[in-house]
Amino acid sequence: MSNKSRILLLLKYLKENTDEERSVTAGELRRMFRAEGMNVTAPTLRDDIAALIEAGYDIGVEEISGVATYYRYLDRDWSASEIQILIDAVSSSQFITREKSRQLIERLSALAGPSDRADLEPSIRVEDQVKAPNENILYIVQAIREAIRKDRKIRFEHYRYNTRMERVPKHDGYRYTVSPYAMIWKKDRYYLIGWSEKHGRVAHFRIDRMGMPEITEEPRIPAPEDLKPEDRSSKIFSMFDGPEETVKLRCVPELLDQVIDQFGEKIRITKITPNHLDILVTVRLSPTFYGWLFQYAGEMTVIGPYHVCGQYAEKLETALDDVLGVD
Repeated sequence: MSNKSRILLLLKYLKENTDEERSVTAGELRRMFRAEGMNVTAPTLRDDIAALIEAGYDIGVEEISGVATYYRYLDRDWSASEIQILIDAVSSSQFITREKSRQLIERLSALAGPSDRADLEPSIRVEDQVKAPNENILYIVQAIREAIRKDRKIRFEHYRYNTRMERVPKHDGYRYTVSPYAMIWKKDRYYLIGWSEKHGRVAHFRIDRMGMPEITEEPRIPAPEDLKPEDRSSKIFSMFDGPEETVKLRCVPELLDQVIDQFGEKIRITKITPNHLDILVTVRLSPTFYGWLFQYAGEMTVIGPYHVCGQYAEKLETALDDVLGVD
């Protein structure tokens, strides 16, 4: 084995078996090399450690006279708490399949030192999460990224479920042609934002419901100058699109956190009283927006503009008739 290969093997062993709390002795390292068919002398080992340190690796060296020399790898890019956050995000993300979640969690855990590795487990088991069935999700994301980089349109089928719980193409296998602009994560789902030729406007597609995209040779339609994916995400409920409107909500003060959770901190409070707040928000009107309001009935309502109030009243009346069985 060459000197370069020997040093790389040493670095790999230190990364996988040592950290701030766990060290290995020079004797252990030499035994590791013997198991690999190499007889490494003590001076050679010291020279290899010095070469790694000179190359910029943070390797702790502790010499205890008459006992041993201890080595530990300290150059971790990620703390255990940072890795734990990423593991929990992967575990809870519904657009990542169970098997892919397990693979990613295993690779993330490997970034930690041996002292932390065993404790890095998802807060909620992958088996207990609702997960997407589409095993090609990462390949689909990769294809979308490549199309954006190459400035090309993509074509794909979009799927839905039938009453037999089968995943079937929408519109008899119609292939959407889309100019992809961005991907956003909303409510534990991954969405593509792009210009849809079928809809004649910017539209949203759930990536876990997409078939594998074909990258065409056609250049993308340029994105509208005012397109801001992050703003669209805060205005759209569960990615159901609709006309954009600035509406005024009236709610009890205790619901301010819920409004901020949904719309972000760009909301504008126009009136404050001991009993209620009036808040201006920009939203894309859709059934899911009104459904969001329904859950706070009695504590939140819409008070403007007039036509939005009328739509909300109609939906409340329809919902009440459905409950009462009124035709």
